[in-house]
Amino acid sequence: MDSALVQLSFALPSSDDPMCAALAHTVEYEQLHFIADEQNRVVFCCVLPDDAHQGDVISISATHPDARESAYFTAHTLTQNDLEQHVIMLTLNDVTHSGEFVLQLMLHGKHATLKDSAQFDVSLAASSCTAENLTKQQDKAQSLRHYISSIGASFLAFF
Repeated sequence: MDSALVQLSFALPSSDDPMCAALAHTVEYEQLHFIADEQNRVVFCCVLPDDAHQGDVISISATHPDARESAYFTAHTLTQNDLEQHVIMLTLNDVTHSGEFVLQLMLHGKHATLKDSAQFDVSLAASSCTAENLTKQQDKAQSLRHYISSIGASFLAFF
């Protein structure tokens, strides 16, 4: 089973675009779902920000929401070639546990100073997890979102 390549970016919607600025508070981000490949890996294509420099360290960590330490982590020191390509491939290895995680994409500069970061809610599935189980998890999450939306709409209807 091959997993799709995912592109992650530090960029947020532009504040210069009036439509993006007007809708920024209403954007609901869907949870991202990933299935590890046969080698128990999840590969991410990360777009480098404009302030990335040679020698900076870009990293990804996946942490359970109630944990203190990351379950999966990878880091890469940027080279001139990476900067010219403007993207870097990062791989989480040994993904053997399925579940909900907080994925953090971070760029550290000189003296380990945090330059950029982005955070995503993700669902990781080990390669032994079937697509059917992942679909059931997605349907369950979608049902909960619809239920909460309908309660909110009902509540607002009273006013």
